Amino acid sequence: MIDFKYKVRRYIAEYSEETEELIAEHELIDFDLNKFKIEFGEINPEQPMFGCYPISPSNISFLEKYLGNELKWDFQKSSFFVEARAI
Repeated sequence: MIDFKYKVRRYIAEYSEETEELIAEHELIDFDLNKFKIEFGEINPEQPMFGCYPISPSNISFLEKYLGNELKWDFQKSSFFVEARAI
């Protein structure tokens, strides 16, 4: 999803555990900055979450509300991160 306030695209990046190469970018259909900051432990009130935030199995139920498509969460084969890219 495009975050027009910060001029970034927010998505979930999936990387291969074997090669560390990017496998896919999964679109978020919405992004609530305050809720994401709480979920991912970002305590800096001025941080707009431009970094890479690792996703663990405990984050799945939270993230599923923000995904347009069902994602196959295979943590044995892939690493997942909430990321932002300037547009």
